[in-house]
Amino acid sequence: MTNRCAAGLLRIAAIGLVAVPGVSVALTIPLMRRRAPGSPDTPADFGLPFEPVRFASRDGTRLGGWWIPAPAAPRGTVILCPGQRASMNDDLVHAVPLHRAGFNVLMFDFRAHGLSGGKLVTFGALERRDLLGALDMLARERGVLRAGVLGFSMGAGVGLLAAAQDERIGALALDGAYTRLDRLLSGWGTARGMPRPAANAMAWALILAGSARARCRMDRANPVDVAARIRAPVLFIHGDEDPFVSPDEIEALAAQVRGPARLWRVPGAGHRQVFDRHPATYHARVVAWFEQGL
Repeated sequence: MTNRCAAGLLRIAAIGLVAVPGVSVALTIPLMRRRAPGSPDTPADFGLPFEPVRFASRDGTRLGGWWIPAPAAPRGTVILCPGQRASMNDDLVHAVPLHRAGFNVLMFDFRAHGLSGGKLVTFGALERRDLLGALDMLARERGVLRAGVLGFSMGAGVGLLAAAQDERIGALALDGAYTRLDRLLSGWGTARGMPRPAANAMAWALILAGSARARCRMDRANPVDVAARIRAPVLFIHGDEDPFVSPDEIEALAAQVRGPARLWRVPGAGHRQVFDRHPATYHARVVAWFEQGL
């Protein structure tokens, strides 16, 4: 290798060392920014009685949501944990069958979403504190000492992270769960045409930059690392064409759960597309899971 060529490679490496952190921080801005509200619907639009609730996350962040009481003596309580794209409004359709089956339902927005405070989305790292705060509020204000969790995408990961820490979560039904945050972000990159090695590098750069911005360890928001501590029964709902989590990964995650676990895999369905393909079966399975688990 000539001296000129070597010098050129060193310049490229130096530019990369300077540019990559800056690009990574820049990419965290759209990924972690506060989400715009989704649908303007409220439970009243679905014929559900409700009252607004306000409570604190474990770190003091103020959260907002809805309490939807059961029509008669409750069979249990289920907390709905939404994904990270919009707000809880988009998941109201899933509260209806639970309410009809006799469950109380608590819906709330994670930090940096909808009715809740906060400025940064951290993909489970801090959101697990939000779910733990919801459990605290239910015990303190409603006398509910055990609840189920119906989680979607990021909310599914948060459900697993919190269930490993708090046995008040008595059962979980999780749609679109992920195993590791770096693989989730890498899948986001490859879905946009990035080569896998570049997507993997980008994922870790984003995690490091995001951790610095949020002042938390986003690299520890990995459900697969805590699955063996979960005693509650878990129903995994997964589309085989999910670009973020392969069928093998979700099977491995389900196998590590210490409590009873069941996996419903749907061929041809992508991320959170199982309900779109099989709405009646979807709700029947979720309700039956909580009837059995709670």
